[in-house]
Amino acid sequence: MAMTGENHAANLPDTVSEQAIYWFALLLDGSETEEDRRAFARWLDADPAHLEAFGDIERLWSGSTSLNLSTDNKVGRRAFMTGTAAAVVIGAGWVFAPHHPFADIRTATGERHRFSLPGDVEAELASDTVMSYVARDGVNGVELHRGEAWFNHLATGSDFFVAATNGTSWSRGGRLDVAAYDGDVTVIAEQNPLTVRLGSAQTQLAAGNAVRYSDLQIGRPYEVDISTELAWRNGQLVFMGQPLGEVVRVLQRWQNGKIMIIGEELKSRPVTLVVDLERSKDVLPVLASVLSISVHRFTDYLTIIRAA
Repeated sequence: MAMTGENHAANLPDTVSEQAIYWFALLLDGSETEEDRRAFARWLDADPAHLEAFGDIERLWSGSTSLNLSTDNKVGRRAFMTGTAAAVVIGAGWVFAPHHPFADIRTATGERHRFSLPGDVEAELASDTVMSYVARDGVNGVELHRGEAWFNHLATGSDFFVAATNGTSWSRGGRLDVAAYDGDVTVIAEQNPLTVRLGSAQTQLAAGNAVRYSDLQIGRPYEVDISTELAWRNGQLVFMGQPLGEVVRVLQRWQNGKIMIIGEELKSRPVTLVVDLERSKDVLPVLASVLSISVHRFTDYLTIIRAA
């Protein structure tokens, strides 16, 4: 719900944490008045706990350090989204994620797209995915800049590769899935084995197994439930006892806006859920009733989850 009206300060909640959320959402929404900005500055000045609470909310939003706010700052939405705040959000990789303007293929948030690649390869891209065509030593492949993509490498006996972060997954025929988010990559061999290389290290991945790697290291292969991991291809997300924090992290890939969870204990609460991607925005109200949590959608940009 957008925050409208001329005297927002008069509507402040009772607790400091809720007041901090209120101010954060108002400034992000951009509906604040000059009086609101002055009232916000007075609120920050009134108690050191206010600045601390606001910083906590900002850190949840950005995953980085807090804003450097002073009482003489002009805080409105334009100021909030420029300068220090913009640097923080950019660093978190959320609002202004790397755009990769010269990438060959991309999907919008919430979109899935199927197409054919050179070398007799079929591909399907998940939400908010960016990818480019590349070649190495005459071998066709792709670079996954961000997001998730599934591939059906039909030309058995020829090579095909998917580069992501600093690693490369090599196929000689079969089906595979690669997901790259925030510097971490997960590779799934759905059909036929793969070779995953990171620097001088490499792992042989059997069908029905997955492996994770980052810039610095590659993990050990582990078995996965293919139907669960790749349910997005059938228009679903399937969670079997995953922590709420992980559920929210995946949901955010499929819808616009930021979802923030207040409280580490709440983040770790297990969730079993099947999400229809055509109705993903209906999920949080359902979770609110099932898990006895409070869900507040302040703006199109911000939803807060906290204990009821």
